[in-house]
Amino acid sequence: MLKNQNPERSTGFLLRDNSRLMKTAFNDRVSGLTQAQWGALAHLSRNQGLNQVGLADLLEVQPITVARLIDKLVALGVVERRPDPKDRRAQQLFLTSKAQPLLDQLWEAGDEILDEAYDGFSEEERARFIDMLVRMRCNLARFTQEVSSVRSRTAGLRKTG
Repeated sequence: MLKNQNPERSTGFLLRDNSRLMKTAFNDRVSGLTQAQWGALAHLSRNQGLNQVGLADLLEVQPITVARLIDKLVALGVVERRPDPKDRRAQQLFLTSKAQPLLDQLWEAGDEILDEAYDGFSEEERARFIDMLVRMRCNLARFTQEVSSVRSRTAGLRKTG
């Protein structure tokens, strides 16, 4: 296993730094909404009918934060709340037709930024890189699931012991 303390060659540092630079480039190209609002729209475009708790999980924020975020998007007319037919207390979230031009801007800006990021990469290198990132995500998801499972079992033993 390669041990490298150099942040310029560290996988974690490089992934985080690239993510930060992509966010900065994205924010420079789009305007009118906050990054959190863009994220909510992007997730809702793939998950119409999601409730606020589900959206909070995807955005990795607290549900109260999403409630305020959705209030603003509803006021802008790009999101609407509808009663959840399965749960009287919950509301489902849907995009309105006013959201589509914003989403088009979002995807266009994202494509432009990725084209810049992949400058000098062949199509094969680009595809291989994406495949490796997907594989890394699967490995990390499996690892975090295993760690959570061990912690749950350990917590259970402490309660009974």
